[in-house]
Amino acid sequence: MSSKTIRTLLTAAAAFLLLSGCGGEESARDQEESAARPAPAAQPKSETAPKSDTAAQTRTLPKFKGPNTIVEKMDPDGKGMHLTATSPEGKTFTASIGEEIDMPEEFPSDVPIFPGSTPMASMSSPDEGMIVTFKSSEEQQDIFDFYQSNLERDGWQILDDQKLGGQLSFDAVKNDRKVSVVVAGTKGDARVSVIVTPEN
Repeated sequence: MSSKTIRTLLTAAAAFLLLSGCGGEESARDQEESAARPAPAAQPKSETAPKSDTAAQTRTLPKFKGPNTIVEKMDPDGKGMHLTATSPEGKTFTASIGEEIDMPEEFPSDVPIFPGSTPMASMSSPDEGMIVTFKSSEEQQDIFDFYQSNLERDGWQILDDQKLGGQLSFDAVKNDRKVSVVVAGTKGDARVSVIVTPEN
């Protein structure tokens, strides 16, 4: 994956986590309280809480260069949050995080999903690719082996794999695309990140 692509995706991730205030681990109750909390006084016209959890809030993040538009929404049940970020150049990023989110519509059909895993976070951009993170109760090695064997079966060329700090990862390429799989955690609490990007 190119450093430019990584920076772009991580910038979108940082924006989403900053706005959600949950870092991927906040409980539904905490999310509801966060949504009801008044915005900082420095932000005009945001001194009171939104009237409902479904109300969209538009903000410009001070750490972004240029007038990026950020639209954040929360599910009515408080279990998920969604972000759309548009850069001054017109590039759009979408992100979702929650207990169980919908898969991105553009997730490729030749990239497998580990059976029984649940999508808990995603980011995508039409130009840069996507990241989807799943949670699973299975063993790291079983998940890792599943992705390698199934991707190879579907025509992906498996590249070097790595094991670092209790984390397993590998890359695979097919035509003009690259997929990276990262498996972390332990049995009962594994996390699988699948990153699909253009290969350039």
